[in-house]
Amino acid sequence: MLNDENHARLFAPSETVEAAAWGAELRNDELSDITFNGMPVLRAIRAVVRDHDWRTLVPTVSRVAQHSRDGGVTLLLDIDFAGFGSSYTGELAIHFTKNSVKVTFDGVAPAAFRSNRIGLVVLHRPDDAGRAVTIGSPGGASTPSFFPVDISPHQPFMDLSSMEWERDGTRFRLDFHGDVFETEDQRNWTDASFKTYSTPLSKPFPVEVSAGDRVHQSVLLTVTPGSAAPSSVRQPESVLTVLDGGTARVPALSVSATSATAPRTRSEPIPGLDALLLELVPGPDTERTVRGAADEATDLNVPLDVRLSVDSPQRIGELLELLPLDNVLRLAVFDASSHVTEPELWAELRDEARRREFGGALLAGARSHFTELNRSADRLPPDADAVSFSITPQMHATEVPHVVETLPMQRLVALNALRIGPGRPLHLGPVTLKARFNAVATEGDDAAAEAMATDPLQPEGFTAAWLLGSIAALSVPGVESVSYFEATGPRGIRGPGGLTPAGELLAALPAVRGCEVLEVAGEVPGVVLYPVRDGGRTVLFAANLTAQALSVVVRLPGSHTTNLEFEPWTAVVRRVD
Repeated sequence: MLNDENHARLFAPSETVEAAAWGAELRNDELSDITFNGMPVLRAIRAVVRDHDWRTLVPTVSRVAQHSRDGGVTLLLDIDFAGFGSSYTGELAIHFTKNSVKVTFDGVAPAAFRSNRIGLVVLHRPDDAGRAVTIGSPGGASTPSFFPVDISPHQPFMDLSSMEWERDGTRFRLDFHGDVFETEDQRNWTDASFKTYSTPLSKPFPVEVSAGDRVHQSVLLTVTPGSAAPSSVRQPESVLTVLDGGTARVPALSVSATSATAPRTRSEPIPGLDALLLELVPGPDTERTVRGAADEATDLNVPLDVRLSVDSPQRIGELLELLPLDNVLRLAVFDASSHVTEPELWAELRDEARRREFGGALLAGARSHFTELNRSADRLPPDADAVSFSITPQMHATEVPHVVETLPMQRLVALNALRIGPGRPLHLGPVTLKARFNAVATEGDDAAAEAMATDPLQPEGFTAAWLLGSIAALSVPGVESVSYFEATGPRGIRGPGGLTPAGELLAALPAVRGCEVLEVAGEVPGVVLYPVRDGGRTVLFAANLTAQALSVVVRLPGSHTTNLEFEPWTAVVRRVD
């Protein structure tokens, strides 16, 4: 039974907005999925307020008013932003005319706080990758460029006041007022967007915002219609065809050790599970953490996969002394500040591993997001056995549509990581709903990090559906293992009542480890189909990542068919002989 908080997130209302040839969805404070004549234009426009540690204050819309005048439509939103001891308030005005959409934000601080960003952001669609765009600067210069195809480690566009591009013969232009803007590639964090925002990161932050300080910004989207006919709305399909072959295999799967502060439920072995991932940080409880993880690994009947996070090379030997290295499958080391494998740390880990005759794999990469790996690619040790980084879908937004849209981006970051470390496999994880720590905090980890790392959706069917979508996305040649969630506790696959829905799915998948993942023809929006050939039978893992019940016909090799019935936000397993 969903509690009120989870129900509100999973079944959040949205309002369809139509004005002239424009269309959009109003989701709380965000103007989403903006189209013109049915043609996709932008992923979203919204106002954001972020505190000194880059934490996003939660927006609450207190009033929405709509006015129609002179052929145009205007929406007025009163928004209150709050969280982490800070607050802000503002009005968002959205005005549609025949050939334009103007979004204006007027904000004021009711009390002093420190902030890294306040103002409008534009989210560009991920399928703009490779698209030509002309960047206008505040000084009046125009520079032709392209949205990057490979994930850009740094801002592709800087010091901009306008952007102009073409899609299907129709010309679009954005003009920004109230600050200098720049663009970053949010695919680094698995967000399904490029983001244009202010204020430039080259300016010092955080800044002191005094009570009464105001912000006024606007974004104007204009269109020059071409000769192309309006895009036809594609009718949803309900048939998927499983093909007789594929290039991917089911990767090895593991879970992380239960957090030291969480109550631990005794785990039962999961046949085929790869390992128990232990993130080890020096501290007064390090020995107890190692003992607890070793006991948990014994319960699960798996080896340990250990990731060290240290502030100096000298710490590495101290930590290895505490580990049962004969039951450790992999070792990695990351710098406690940069969160990547620094050269001096790698050299020490390699030497200590050799001295102790460690026979497992040595990993390098990033403890945090793909972002840090992408920005430190030149420091990746050439003799690392494999590469690792972590994934979380809620770096910038917590709304369920954003969380779901990260899934195809997970495959993209994996492919980019394989490009960065050519020939070396990936061992990904931890993959978690919420970030385990704040990798971009200006004052270090905050006291509320434990609560912030736990998503109330963890025990729900949604998490099983999202998990399957993630596994499907990461099932590409070169991805050898992926670690999801924790073994037990509020971020785990098992609670006091037994396995969660995600735990049940994760318990079923290791049984087909290494089996061929069959390709699927067709697409049903919101449905994940993950067919696996297990000997002489096919196992259909499937999920519904929508708020509606769905029915899908699956055509199998040999002219067989089967029907799948889904409740909203659920995953199912069907074995077909």
